[in-house]
Amino acid sequence: MDFHPDKCSILRVHRKKDPLMYNYHLKGHTLASEQHTKYLGVIISQDLTWTNHVNSMVKKANSVLGFLRRNLRISNEQTKVAAYKTLVRPHLEYCCTIWNPHTKELRNRVEMVQRRAARFTTRRYRNTSSVSEMLDHLNWETLESRRIKSALTLFYKVVNDLVDIPASTYLTPGSSRTRSAHSYKFRQFQCSINSFKYSFFPSTVITWNSLPASIAEAPDLVSFKQGLSSLSF
Repeated sequence: MDFHPDKCSILRVHRKKDPLMYNYHLKGHTLASEQHTKYLGVIISQDLTWTNHVNSMVKKANSVLGFLRRNLRISNEQTKVAAYKTLVRPHLEYCCTIWNPHTKELRNRVEMVQRRAARFTTRRYRNTSSVSEMLDHLNWETLESRRIKSALTLFYKVVNDLVDIPASTYLTPGSSRTRSAHSYKFRQFQCSINSFKYSFFPSTVITWNSLPASIAEAPDLVSFKQGLSSLSF
């Protein structure tokens, strides 16, 4: 594969105020340095925070939601629900096991899109209307809860060798099973920085260890998802 230097750049990942700066060259050209870049649809920042990605994702989702509001004003609720779940929500959940935010500010920013969608779907725009009641009426769980379940589902796949991610490389079995723990319990990670603490394995293993044995030890993926559906986070 041949790379064009004008279409390539470098991303330095660091936490230092004054990092060592080196120039990188390709075919005699000095590569430009970026503070963040998009890779497979996910914006990765040099400090490994997800503010840029969340802002871009929310902007795109709001744009699509605005399009639906303009074109589906007189449509029934069922049509609006289908449109939201098909055209808006996927933008808010793409690769969410990677960028799942831990700050309240970013979590709320994502949830606000769904809350606007609930008003649009139920045609209730008054400030006195309860969005929580709308969400209950639509049976929409929070996007945060859906992200947690998505992470747990991927974790189940890793533990049961359903994906090409070797569990033994990242996970260490925990103590022996007790009445309050299942047989697939793993040791928690020791983390000193948030970018690692809130990444997939360190954050998900905590929730995974707290699952009931009937769910964590489910014989197949279908049974596991059915068990998760009964939980709320």
